[in-house]
Formats: sequence, structure tokens, C-alpha cells
Amino acid sequence: MKYSITSLLGLSCSTAGVWLRLSARDLAWPTDFSYSGPREDTIWAIREHAYEDLSLAILGFGLAALLLVLVNWLWYPRHVQ
Repeated sequence: MKYSITSLLGLSCSTAGVWLRLSARDLAWPTDFSYSGPREDTIWAIREHAYEDLSLAILGFGLAALLLVLVNWLWYPRHVQ
């Protein structure tokens, strides 16, 4: 039971991390903007980088949870589970 809950948590966090990473630009930038200066100086670019960093943290947590489940499942003998 604990393996399935942790696997589900890890899989959902990994999926959320990938989704956030792929859609960071769409979430941060407005649909209609006009700015003639360098884009990296805007608040939207800062938000985009923050979303990307957050997505990597969420993805790392999800993958760590999945790796923990896999190691525990392979490490312990079958009769203990």
C-alpha cells in the first residue's frame, strides 16, 4: 500500500514538474505584450525563470520518490512486503 501511494505521489509530482517546465513561458508572459527592450530585464522573464526553477525542484522530488520506491521494492525480500 505504501509503495502505491508513494509511486502515485512521485509520478504526479514528476508529471507536474514536466508540465510546469514546458509551460513556464506561457504562464509567465502575457498574451499581448509590447516591449522593445531586452526581454531578460522584464518581470515576465524573471517569473519564467522562477517557474523553470520550481519545476526542476518538483521534478527532482518526484523522481527521488520513484527511485526510493524502486530501491525499496528491489531491496527487501518478498515475504517482508
